[in-house]
Amino acid sequence: MKTEHIVVDGALGEGGGQLLRASLALAMALGRPLRMASIRANRPKPGLKRQHLTCVHAAQAICEARVTGDSINSTEITFVPGAVKPGEYRFDIGSGGSCALVLQALMPALLTASAPSRLTVTGGTHVPFAPSFEFLRDTLLPWLEKLGPRLAARMDRPGFMQVGGGSVTVDISPVPVLTALEACECGAFTGAQGLVLVQNLYEGIAERECAALLAENFAHLGLGEQNLRQEARSCPAEGPGNAVLVTVRRESGATVCTGIGQRGVASESVARRAADRAMAFLRAEVPVERHLADQLLVPLALAGGGSFLTEKPSLHTRTCMELLPLFTPIRARVAQQDAKAWRITLK
Repeated sequence: MKTEHIVVDGALGEGGGQLLRASLALAMALGRPLRMASIRANRPKPGLKRQHLTCVHAAQAICEARVTGDSINSTEITFVPGAVKPGEYRFDIGSGGSCALVLQALMPALLTASAPSRLTVTGGTHVPFAPSFEFLRDTLLPWLEKLGPRLAARMDRPGFMQVGGGSVTVDISPVPVLTALEACECGAFTGAQGLVLVQNLYEGIAERECAALLAENFAHLGLGEQNLRQEARSCPAEGPGNAVLVTVRRESGATVCTGIGQRGVASESVARRAADRAMAFLRAEVPVERHLADQLLVPLALAGGGSFLTEKPSLHTRTCMELLPLFTPIRARVAQQDAKAWRITLK
């Protein structure tokens, strides 16, 4: 293991928690010591919050790392990893912070571990600005399986902001070496599905959201009685929450587009957010949705490269592209193919 620290400026690019998660993932997988300063410098409240601190402590547990600066609101850490130790782990965020984002930091290093692993994270399963559980299970994990490992996810219970309490478990059956990915064909559109989740809220919310999904401007999704359903749960201890999920299915795989209910946001707006994203992805005619793109970059770098077509790269994606050369010889390049498609190549 190299002893010289990789130094990451937390203000790089979008300057948020994604830099920390990707840096931890690369440090663990490659055995590279990390020093990160100005953590979440571009956020209104910089530094480590519960979710980010859970990422640090979970990564520490999995590779028995030596860590400094691991406290709430800290803006600088050092992370010196040991060997990755596969096994069964449980981590509790202690809030409605995203389970999927914590898993995003931990999974890459375990994809090529010496034995299977099981990760259980308690926190938020459907929260704003984070992948939903359904996106994790039905979109991200199947794409990671194209690299060779076998993965499965289950949600024992949902968790929403601010209470959390949701539980997600991911099982990882690793491979010795990851396979590079080439994904430049999306295949035909094979249909869509809609799901409306309402917990501890007025059931009329779900009816309004279903009606919004059936509006004429979303007709191309083909949602109707056979493929649009709603689920209402009553469990006061777990807090209220609402999510709308539209799954677009192509021959290349399933992509889940999500709208999350928030205080002050109309139910119809939540549904339209999910449906608008689904329609934009459909029109782009690419295999990789823009929110998936940045989540594939670290695993692809560990696989030695690859390429895929996606929508216009987000700031998250471009930030991760800038981060990779600090840890690896891999360089990520982006080239616009047409009005709605961009090719990202790692080599």
